[in-house]
Amino acid sequence: MPVKLRQSKHRQHRITPEAVEAFQRGDAMGLHRALGLKPWQPSPFDIDGPEPPTWASPGPWRDSWPMVAGLLAELKGTNTQ
Repeated sequence: MPVKLRQSKHRQHRITPEAVEAFQRGDAMGLHRALGLKPWQPSPFDIDGPEPPTWASPGPWRDSWPMVAGLLAELKGTNTQ
């Protein structure tokens, strides 16, 4: 029986050399593109902690906060090496 081969979507946002370079330059738009973030997802430059702010209303922006916070932590880790 044929098997459909596809790439896993386990990790859609990868830390690429382009993302690290954009992060080091402080290029918010370039970083957003390099990470493949959607327009409604917060920029890693806007993240100031692991939890979204209390004033943020429920929705896609708030829901994607933890994922983007994880990306920011990874970027900061690559920045120190």
